[in-house]
Amino acid sequence: MFNNGNIAIIDIGSDKIFTKIGEIAKDNFFHIKSQAEVFYDGYMEGDWLKGDDVGDTIITCLEKALYNFNVKLSAIYVGVPGDFARVQVLSNKMNFGCSHKLSSSDLQTLKDNTIPKNDGRYEIIDSQVINYILDGKEKSLDPIGKTCYSLGVNLSFNLCKKEFCNLFKTILSGYSRKIKFVDSMLAESLIATDKEIRIKNAAVLVDIGYLTTDISYIMGGGLIALNTLPYGGGHISYDLSYGLELQYNTACYVKSLIDFNDNEGDIGVRTDNGNVDFEKSYVNMIAAARLEEIAEKITQIINNYQIEYPNYLKIYLTGRGIADMKGVRSIMSNALGRQCEMIRSVVNNDEKNKIYLSSASLMQYVVKVDKPERQSFISKLLG
Repeated sequence: MFNNGNIAIIDIGSDKIFTKIGEIAKDNFFHIKSQAEVFYDGYMEGDWLKGDDVGDTIITCLEKALYNFNVKLSAIYVGVPGDFARVQVLSNKMNFGCSHKLSSSDLQTLKDNTIPKNDGRYEIIDSQVINYILDGKEKSLDPIGKTCYSLGVNLSFNLCKKEFCNLFKTILSGYSRKIKFVDSMLAESLIATDKEIRIKNAAVLVDIGYLTTDISYIMGGGLIALNTLPYGGGHISYDLSYGLELQYNTACYVKSLIDFNDNEGDIGVRTDNGNVDFEKSYVNMIAAARLEEIAEKITQIINNYQIEYPNYLKIYLTGRGIADMKGVRSIMSNALGRQCEMIRSVVNNDEKNKIYLSSASLMQYVVKVDKPERQSFISKLLG
């Protein structure tokens, strides 16, 4: 189903909710007309920290974006955080009995006959092809036109907790008839990782947010694993608050000044007791300890993957929880024992129109699946 109207995209962070309203133009870009963001208490370990307030917060953020912008929404897309998402990978195969030239209908038939298991706790929100396999050996993401005797597929299904889906369907039903869900880490992985690398091998993206860290393992065009840790940038701030005996908000400010490449001198902050200086080396040590703990948990997860992730493959790092600190890549590379690549968490640095990677990836994903319908000749004549 294609949309020619205004679309809302809701990005659920672990400390903020972001709403972007716009339309998909002919240039296949999501053109933002209005946007808003609202702080809230967030989620952790698959549950809302203040569940009774979530619905009101979401409506507040959407209404804020719609303020003085009287439009009807043709669709609302909600990004599903890793805490509420699951991934299921299935394989299927069809034999032709002779050399057969593949068509789009062959691919669709194979996918339609691949049915995921569901115990009723989750809703299937999407599926992506990891790869097609021709005659048991040649892997491809686009095999149309090629010839083979047999065609296999590895298909990734994205699932979302039904409670999450039902909540958003209930509170958003008055704004649009079409409410769709997108796995946020799938969207991020597709935009942040190198396509050629994940087609030939695989890629791991680590998003360190405010309260949680998501680890996605993507191969080809789909996720093959998704894990979430209950740690994030907010825990670094908490450690600083405890270790430096500072109020939490002051500790957040100290965290924003951290540069792991510089251990010389002091960091000066203003407190209720006056100006206080802290040695940079001590501040860095506290923050690095939490990052190293997160890295240890990530390593354990990667080592438990059914499909091995060789040490020569790098890890992609992003997330608002680490965006304000300098030198994170070297700390994480040493702790993980492998090369890391930092992906900018902020795509647009304009303070008034700041766009984070999570929102940008959702917009790009929506553009691909919901391109505007081309007007017919009659429609053009009728205006």
